[in-house]
Amino acid sequence: MIRTPHALALAGLLAALSPASAHAGDLVYRCTAADGTVTLQNAETCPAGQRQQVIEVDVAPPLPAFVPVQPPPGLRVLPVTAVAPAAGATVQPGPVAATGPEPPPPLYQCLRWDNERYLTEDAVPATRCRPLNTTGIGGLPGLGAGQACEQVEDRCDAVPEENLCRAWKSRVDEAEFRFKVTPAQSPAARERHAEYTALAATYAASTCTR
Repeated sequence: MIRTPHALALAGLLAALSPASAHAGDLVYRCTAADGTVTLQNAETCPAGQRQQVIEVDVAPPLPAFVPVQPPPGLRVLPVTAVAPAAGATVQPGPVAATGPEPPPPLYQCLRWDNERYLTEDAVPATRCRPLNTTGIGGLPGLGAGQACEQVEDRCDAVPEENLCRAWKSRVDEAEFRFKVTPAQSPAARERHAEYTALAATYAASTCTR
């Protein structure tokens, strides 16, 4: 398809017809002068002495005006604004609420097979070997008699809540005593020191000392 200067001029004129000023049936005047010069215009007819050709241009109707959707009555719409942190800025975490001391952990009062009592944090009763009486030659004890025992569990009960702080104080004092009477060179000295330190820290952080 060959585009002539006349066709290009017509296309430019059509593009200049904006929807705001044009409507269906707008007229374009093609004017041809005596020397063959062609001009296109839509404001007025061709000058006298020029050959005029009237072209009716169908321009699409303008789009309807934008009407924003109104929110339902009583609903307030707030603008959303995104705030970006400044360059190089770091986001600091919010403050952490301080927690107060808590009640001490549960303790259990246990009784061994030999009627020895002790306190422990372990809810599972310990199992121990209770010796059995054996007889030797001729029914005499100790004369060629072997050794035997039976596995028995300690009997344990949870310390009541109202007595828990007093029981914990006794537990810490007992652990401290065992640590202090253990010779420093003994292999058990370090273990008993660690036990006492942990129990004392738990007791000090509880509500028992408040």
